[in-house]
Amino acid sequence: MAIIPGQMAIASSSILENLIPGKSVDLTQILHGEQYLEIFQPMPSDGRLDNVCRIVDVLDKGSNAIILVGGTIIKKELDTFDVNGSRICYGQMSIVAVGAGGFGGKRDTDKNIDIVDPPNRKPDASEYQTTSHDQAALYRLSGDLNPLHIDANFASLGGFKTPILHGLCSLGFSARHVLKRFGNNDPTNFKAIKCRFSKPVIPGESLRTDMWVSENLSRIHFRTVAVESGNIIISGAYVDLQKCYLRPINSVKVETLSSDVVFQTMSDKIKNTPELVKKINGIFAFNITENGTVVKTWTCDLKRAEVYEGNPKVGVKVDTTITLGNNEFIELG
Repeated sequence: MAIIPGQMAIASSSILENLIPGKSVDLTQILHGEQYLEIFQPMPSDGRLDNVCRIVDVLDKGSNAIILVGGTIIKKELDTFDVNGSRICYGQMSIVAVGAGGFGGKRDTDKNIDIVDPPNRKPDASEYQTTSHDQAALYRLSGDLNPLHIDANFASLGGFKTPILHGLCSLGFSARHVLKRFGNNDPTNFKAIKCRFSKPVIPGESLRTDMWVSENLSRIHFRTVAVESGNIIISGAYVDLQKCYLRPINSVKVETLSSDVVFQTMSDKIKNTPELVKKINGIFAFNITENGTVVKTWTCDLKRAEVYEGNPKVGVKVDTTITLGNNEFIELG
């Protein structure tokens, strides 16, 4: 059995209560900012593991405070050891304490593991997956009991209309997508991951992970978008792999689909019937599959009278996402 270990969030821990002298930290205003995880050896499926957690720095960002949680001075910031003392993995997380800044502290640190922006080109691959409406309740079973993700009243105190999904849960979807596309679906191929949590995810939203292969083939840059809102929810992210598989198992290479003609016809009709566009005034994303795998995506933007092959443009809020097999789509057409 192969396991990718997750790091349990400590946002509700007493470690934060007396963190900043003279400042109280409101636990309803605690957010997970960034996460890094590096694996040195496979996580055992049984046995004892000890986590050593330390505060390694606190930054004053004006209105907010950034709390860097870590371990040792050599950047093994959240160390996990087996019973023999050998290191299994280490992680680093930054926690945003909203409203806790302004205490006269430093703004920057050299102890943080930085995010890295993706290349300035179209993604090399994208994967879609829809979260369930009870996703946060299920992920809570991992041990992250922060009420922000389950209690509507607590979420409201934090400024959210509804409980939000754990950042680490969203990151788990993205990590799985990268392993599926470029890691041969092998958890032991996973080496390290880093990300920034940019926007919240509401359970039930669909996630799209856009991926870019680095020049050295060992690093996969990625960002994750909530399809319905168009928000980038994970940014500056990357996964380091032991080995990159450029042609994942079960990948499907498709140049032309019979459904392409339908979309091209749709594009022509939209250009010639602007009154129809005004009536519908919606944005639709179509995922076309072959043998259960999404092989093409088309965007029908009936607010801007555009139909184009590819993912919705960043910032475009999709009203409806439809996933259909190529033949099924032709039958509907």
